[in-house]
Amino acid sequence: MKYNRSGVSTTTLGLVVVLIIVIIAAGAYIATSSGNKTTVTESSTVTQTNTQTNTLTNTQTNTVTNTQTNTQTNTITNTLTNTLTTTATSISTATSAPYVPPAGSISLTAGGSTFVNPIMQIWASAYKNLTTTGANPVTINYQAIGSSAGQQGLFTNTLMYAGSDAPVSKGQLAQYTSMGPLLQIPESLGGVAIFYNVPGVTTSLNFNGPVLAAIYNGSITQWNDPRIAALNTGVTLPAQPIAPVHRSDGSGTTYALTSYLATQSPSWRSTIGVGTSVNWPTSELAGKGSSGVAGVVSTTPYAIGYADSYYAFKNNLLASNIQNAAGNFIQPTVAAFSAAAAAFASTLNANATAPIVNPPSSAPTAYPISTFTYLLIWANQTNEVNAWAMANFFQWVVTYGQTYSQTYYYAPLPPAIAALDQQLISQINFNGQTFTTA
Repeated sequence: MKYNRSGVSTTTLGLVVVLIIVIIAAGAYIATSSGNKTTVTESSTVTQTNTQTNTLTNTQTNTVTNTQTNTQTNTITNTLTNTLTTTATSISTATSAPYVPPAGSISLTAGGSTFVNPIMQIWASAYKNLTTTGANPVTINYQAIGSSAGQQGLFTNTLMYAGSDAPVSKGQLAQYTSMGPLLQIPESLGGVAIFYNVPGVTTSLNFNGPVLAAIYNGSITQWNDPRIAALNTGVTLPAQPIAPVHRSDGSGTTYALTSYLATQSPSWRSTIGVGTSVNWPTSELAGKGSSGVAGVVSTTPYAIGYADSYYAFKNNLLASNIQNAAGNFIQPTVAAFSAAAAAFASTLNANATAPIVNPPSSAPTAYPISTFTYLLIWANQTNEVNAWAMANFFQWVVTYGQTYSQTYYYAPLPPAIAALDQQLISQINFNGQTFTTA
């Protein structure tokens, strides 16, 4: 029998070596873990606990995330719902049928400015004819009682609307705040003509602001005064006393004239001043309304007066040429009124009731005593039918009604003013309900 040199087989030797290594490794582990209370079993427990903690954390995170997602979804849903509801309401309001009054005649009572009366009567007649075949014929009874009386009638509710050549000031409105906003709507554009009755003078005389102020404050008393003669070379002027004629009633025309004279004469501003009624010299003549002034001038030799150009031309009186800031003498014509308004375009965009007298020298063809006249009406109305009728009538006046203007010596409204007017008219309401205008 033969044996290996070691007396042990190779396989057996390998197993022994592996066993020794395992024993040594185990001993080393036990030695390094000496004093540690944690066992392998406890380590498994920690691992399990960690797993549970992670699971809980993940569950909570998922729950919070889901809750947030649901909340966001609800918020978005509510927002969309509200938006859609609001939009639907807006569309419903915008497309709702316009107010239709009960069938029957409507009568509007108004009054005020004599300046606007010629064209107002034409508008009233034309609008009545326009509506007479419909379900609601509209009759407008406008009385030419003067701007001041018209304003007072509106304040006391004896007039449904008023015409005025002078805007209403904040001071005037202070005691009527309970009546709500007052709308002041420019509806015509014209000029204050200076006319006279001087026997033997058949041409239009030239005047400037300082000379007119001196005539009306009593500083110039004779027609052949050198200051008048210097402006009218070649015209023979009589040695006769001047008879100035002014309005006896409160007048927007007076307001326009005195506003102009105040820009031309410091002494005028400090003594007589600006207003619908001022302290005229007691020696002067007076006439009620524009027609009254024109009537006094036409029957009084050597008289001079002022009114809307319509009254001058209707009474065959000579209208003066008034010198403007550019040094030109300008007749009161439709084109000259339009030029005056154009010169104040930027000012009017900010304030539609701003005066347009004494345009700058950059407007060489502008008439210097030009003015707008206004429709005055309370925005908050107490009668639905009348509110509807006035809104529609005013809308017609500032659009189609302007086609009548030039025949009666008024200029059509500038497009920007007409657009502003329509915005103002849209504020006329009854209990918050506005009206779709024709």
